[in-house]
Amino acid sequence: MKNTRLAKSIAQMAKIEQRARRLATPHKKGLESLLVYTIDGIHNRYIHQIIDEYGYPTEKSVGKEGMKKFWLLVQHQDSDVTLQKACLRKCDFAPKEKAYLIDRVLVNTGKKQRYGTQMRRTINGSLAPRTITQKKGVDARRKSVGLGTLEKYIRLANKRFGKKIRKKN
Repeated sequence: MKNTRLAKSIAQMAKIEQRARRLATPHKKGLESLLVYTIDGIHNRYIHQIIDEYGYPTEKSVGKEGMKKFWLLVQHQDSDVTLQKACLRKCDFAPKEKAYLIDRVLVNTGKKQRYGTQMRRTINGSLAPRTITQKKGVDARRKSVGLGTLEKYIRLANKRFGKKIRKKN
């Protein structure tokens, strides 16, 4: 049975964290970034409270949209890889979201990612995927979970988040 109150709470948390992330664009440092870290820390405590009180959320308990928002919150819990791993095992995230979280956990534990979802900034300011295991098969793995090609993903990531490099005159 869906817990509407819990789903609304998760949605509100996701809304707050997304607003903070929009303020702290990739090029800003300082108070905006501090805000994101603070909110992630507060949400970490709430996520643990949710799990303690209700168990690990599932689509049945919070709905499809609620699971997507809960995944978003867990995805940004880089300081708590144990939580990310537990949620990977116990939450029924959609395959696409699960792929992102798998890569996040792998990168956070110093391993190569499988799907190429986690990026790094290069010297020239553009974005490139962090190291990928078996890169030849990455597009097939991405397709199997509903992701587009790695090439298209890199292009879109750079369009949205890449640093614009000014040409010298």
